Amino acid sequence: MGSGECLKTNKIMENNNHICHDLKTDRPDIEQPLPAALTFLPILFGLSVVGAIALNVLFVFQLKASEKAKQEWSDKGTDESSQQDKIGDKVKGIKTEQRRGEDIRKWVEGSRQMQPLVIAIARSMDVKSSIAELSLFRDLANPNQVRIGLKFDKGGAKQLDSTLGAINAMGYRSYSANQTQGKSGALDYQATLIWQKNNTESINLTSNNE
Repeated sequence: MGSGECLKTNKIMENNNHICHDLKTDRPDIEQPLPAALTFLPILFGLSVVGAIALNVLFVFQLKASEKAKQEWSDKGTDESSQQDKIGDKVKGIKTEQRRGEDIRKWVEGSRQMQPLVIAIARSMDVKSSIAELSLFRDLANPNQVRIGLKFDKGGAKQLDSTLGAINAMGYRSYSANQTQGKSGALDYQATLIWQKNNTESINLTSNNE
């Protein structure tokens, strides 16, 4: 007989109802019931979801804050770079002015040495002689060398010897000298003068020393 099936015995009727016999036997449970602690799992799951959402929101705020801070530092870096460029330009300007000052100092120092030379040339002139042109060129790379150019209208070779004697007395020696004799005492003289610091003796500057 199947479970839950009613059995009629000798068709006996009792109060017009069938007598039913439950022939199903007791069976053990297939799976053990869940522990009571597992009932908190849904609660923990809900809390974890809420925590994840809160962490995501916090992460978004932190990300925005970091991007803002990054932009601020980038702007500061740009400002610092601009300031460094301006300082670099100022330093270059200062160095340029320093070089100019050094060039002026060298020029002044060189002119101090040529001033006595010009005075000596002027004092060597005879009353009957005259200079049409006097030029002195100094090379900054070689301050001990002076390129001289003399043009006499009158006086000729005699005046040139007197002038070269005065130059010699100042401690200069001539190299690559070249002179051209003109008419009526005119004379053109060009040479390179080299300063002889230890030279105290008179040197004949009329010759071309090479």
